[in-house]
Amino acid sequence: DLENRQLDQKARLEAGGSFIALPEGITHYELAGPNDGRLVVLVHGFSVPYFLWDHTFQPLVAAGFRVLRYDAYGRGYSDRPEVKYDAKLFVSQLSDLLSALHVSGPVDLVGSSLGGPVVVAFAAQHPEQVRSITLFDPGYFEGEPMPWRFMTPYFGEYVMCTSIAPHMTASQKEDFVHPERYPDYFDRYATQVKFKGTRAALLSTLREFVGRDDREDYRKLGLSGKPVLLVWGKKDKDVPFETSRLI
Repeated sequence: DLENRQLDQKARLEAGGSFIALPEGITHYELAGPNDGRLVVLVHGFSVPYFLWDHTFQPLVAAGFRVLRYDAYGRGYSDRPEVKYDAKLFVSQLSDLLSALHVSGPVDLVGSSLGGPVVVAFAAQHPEQVRSITLFDPGYFEGEPMPWRFMTPYFGEYVMCTSIAPHMTASQKEDFVHPERYPDYFDRYATQVKFKGTRAALLSTLREFVGRDDREDYRKLGLSGKPVLLVWGKKDKDVPFETSRLI
């Protein structure tokens, strides 16, 4: 059991960035760039928190954009509320964060992997708040249920604890063509999986979000006329390049 730390104020002192209380819990975020800059919002994927965007965040700021990134609930230094980690939760977190930061007017949304269907669902529900969408290897779900070993009560928790969570940090290296270029990535990832509640949040995401059918959200985005940029790595193993044709 790797979850041996409480995510409290003391733990958050090591995080950097800022924190804000939202309806479902505290959210860790970073906001930088000129106040009058065009706002870009970076949304990470399934388990890697906002440090995923380290090599994107600062160049965008340097280019004159105002840039916001944040840890989704259950990841990084954001709270792990005991709720369903479904589309409603992730869309509400983004909406609540923009509202709490007094963001008015449309923004440019960027989603990677699981962050893709998050920003697509947000655009479907709040089209007036979206200027454009950029998707990096986004998830695309057709409503196929997750394997029974995850969906079965208690057994899913057992599998997550004994077979999945202990190997998550090491398995991250499989996501890289050149892991040696990011030497501190894996230690930073290992830090977050020690916080109590991470395992439950990830399992709930598999059960409540990954198994949904998000094709209608993608259709609405396509019909909206909003600019969409789709970027895909041909060597991606988690979200294969072939999925790009479906999207």
